[in-house]
Amino acid sequence: MEHEYRWHLGKGALAAPEASEELREQLIQASGLRLHEQARISQHTLCFDSPDWSLTSVGCSLTALVNRGAGPSWLVAKETVQWVDGRRDVLELTEYVADLVALSGADLIASRPGQYLARRASGLCGLSVFGYLSQRRTKATLRTDDNAVLALSCDAVELRDACSRLVNTFAILELEVNQASRANLDLLSRVAGKFSALVGRAPADTTKPQIAATHLGWGSQRGH
Repeated sequence: MEHEYRWHLGKGALAAPEASEELREQLIQASGLRLHEQARISQHTLCFDSPDWSLTSVGCSLTALVNRGAGPSWLVAKETVQWVDGRRDVLELTEYVADLVALSGADLIASRPGQYLARRASGLCGLSVFGYLSQRRTKATLRTDDNAVLALSCDAVELRDACSRLVNTFAILELEVNQASRANLDLLSRVAGKFSALVGRAPADTTKPQIAATHLGWGSQRGH
């Protein structure tokens, strides 16, 4: 299970690559932790849901992390288990996909992530792409003296619809840990408090797929 906080920053807060680098350095310093590694990458994500938003409505998501051009992809199912004082506890299930383009909606549901989500969203069917997230991610891995690991990322995101038309841009800061010990969750909470003070806002209680769905019609029947 992952445990994470996220903050919605100003729309143009990370528009320039150097702004992401600067924020990352400020966050590392504020955390008081030791930098283990850092990188900047590009990620591209397809977001799936049914016409009546079955997944989004129950706090779940199905996405595909895709590579530009030829190459494998990963299907990713996530279920929000709970929100605790701004922290999201989430279950994640992934599956390797050799050829995403060849998958039908039925194939998506037949996958391991799809089968898991079908047990959470009754009558799940008709899955199709509703949006596309393209993000420039500036990330860092932080370690404590006893080798607990926290991951932070500063994401500049473009949201496009199923026809690749630009819909919106936004900026997200994320902080997460994969270890569920009390000590690690307390550490995560303390660092999150420092990050909230630095960026001047409380953690958000919405996910990226929910942001995408909100801009692309969540609350109404898709196609109407």
